[in-house]
Amino acid sequence: MEDPLVSVVIPCYNDYLYIQEAVDSIFKQTYENIEIIIIDDGSNNKTKNVLKELKNDNLAIVTQENSGPSAARNRGISIANGDFILTLDADDFFQPTFIRKSIEVLRKSPKVGLVSSYAYYFSENGIEGEIKPAGGKSGDFLQENNALASSMYRKECWEEVSGYDENLLKGYEDWDFNISVTKAGWEVTIIEEFLFNYRLKPNSRNNRADDIYRYELLKYIYLKHGDVFKDNYENMIVQLVSRMEKCEKEKLKIKNTRTYRLGNFLLYPLKSIAILLRN
Repeated sequence: MEDPLVSVVIPCYNDYLYIQEAVDSIFKQTYENIEIIIIDDGSNNKTKNVLKELKNDNLAIVTQENSGPSAARNRGISIANGDFILTLDADDFFQPTFIRKSIEVLRKSPKVGLVSSYAYYFSENGIEGEIKPAGGKSGDFLQENNALASSMYRKECWEEVSGYDENLLKGYEDWDFNISVTKAGWEVTIIEEFLFNYRLKPNSRNNRADDIYRYELLKYIYLKHGDVFKDNYENMIVQLVSRMEKCEKEKLKIKNTRTYRLGNFLLYPLKSIAILLRN
């Protein structure tokens, strides 16, 4: 059976330092029937110059005014020729076997609409941690996004949920999309291998303003998908309790470290003085 075409959609906004690595990770895939669509989302001239150098018969570059990641993805997917879509942010990259292994899962399992994997997140200092999403059904996506933003899925999933929500300009558009896909009855499978690399950039750290906006985004998603949250409130409580237990274990682990005990010992006299002054 002939391998189906996979359309890789890469939104790009001023990612001139990283876009080459992202594209190379697709050309290094062990799967060959691929097209790449890069959406230049209003990038600066440095990025445009780098994009001009990316020449391949299976690569197309589409330019638009800056509209945000949801609109960029929707634009790319709307012109994609493949029945399977792979989204990739321009500053991240895949390991060579991701596409082939994802296609194998999707072809074997008709109920599976989206496939993701484990990931490393890294910075200029190297690997800094791991991401292990769990996948699942709609009830498994209510507390957190249980798949990566860069995942493989059937184009019919995107069509069925009317694409990415373009009102979400500053994040969580992938979580919202995955809730919609699972709410439509599709399942999400995770390949339990580290096949993706997520880059931490200096501006990845949220500041207070970002945190305030984050709560607005969460409120928007909760209200938008109120029906599925309501239907799964018991599952949400179980997940919340599980997360609380995990946090308590992590806190206890920190308290038992030598560094914490030493710091607590050194600060004890100051704490005593502070109590006396308050009295």
